[in-house]
Amino acid sequence: MDIVERAKRAVWQQFVSQSEFKIDDKGYVAEPWMNLLPGITMDSFESELDDGSGSELEGKFLAVHSSSALAVNAFAIWKKDFSNLSLCGKTEFTELEFEKKCSTGLGGTPPHLDVFLENRSTVVGIESKFLETLKPKKPHFASSYNRDNLPQIENEWWELLLEVSEGEPQYLDVAQLIKHYLGLRNGWRGEKEIILLYLFWEPENAAHFVEFRRHREELAYFESRVRDSSVAFVGKSYPELWREWKAIQGTKDHVRNLRRRYSLKILPKKEEA
Repeated sequence: MDIVERAKRAVWQQFVSQSEFKIDDKGYVAEPWMNLLPGITMDSFESELDDGSGSELEGKFLAVHSSSALAVNAFAIWKKDFSNLSLCGKTEFTELEFEKKCSTGLGGTPPHLDVFLENRSTVVGIESKFLETLKPKKPHFASSYNRDNLPQIENEWWELLLEVSEGEPQYLDVAQLIKHYLGLRNGWRGEKEIILLYLFWEPENAAHFVEFRRHREELAYFESRVRDSSVAFVGKSYPELWREWKAIQGTKDHVRNLRRRYSLKILPKKEEA
């Protein structure tokens, strides 16, 4: 059994041990609301996921290991009250939206940010990853991604795009992050401070697995390449975010629920039953 299957089974077992709801042999619940943490309600995100291009609620969102469900479970509770929310050192948010479409200025389906937040001076676009980082992916860009068609792209991002287009598969989905950058800069360049936040899940014993270590290494290299960009790129694990949130007044129960659901260990291969 490879690392992806072992990770899925660990997530499934954690869910089953805590929930009254059953999952099928692929780790899916029967209805979207069955995949939510206490305090999260469908009305806080349903219309936004329905408007997205991926039909999330009818498919991927039903998976216990869904990165979309992870993002909703983490952030939907803040829609009730923004006053205590702190993210990337920013506060006083006035908008929070899931599956935000951010056009790059090119044709086709625009990139969708898992979470989008805005206050008077800043926009924060979030890409959420769960188990996707365990499987290397080849970066791909359509032929329309050329410099003449992308007036918003900065030199460091363009050079990175050219580099990864010819590179090997990576655990970090660099192409997706570049597309999110292009969408954010196309929409808010010169208007507001822009932050692209990359949130990723890790198990408690991530250091024991080469896949998680390689993902961290690729992330560190990516951060070094775009450090001087006008778009601030921040890479952070969900456990790191939850430690920050624990210090915010009134979030103790929410952070406990998140950890109870998503904090777990993956069995090394030799320890499989």
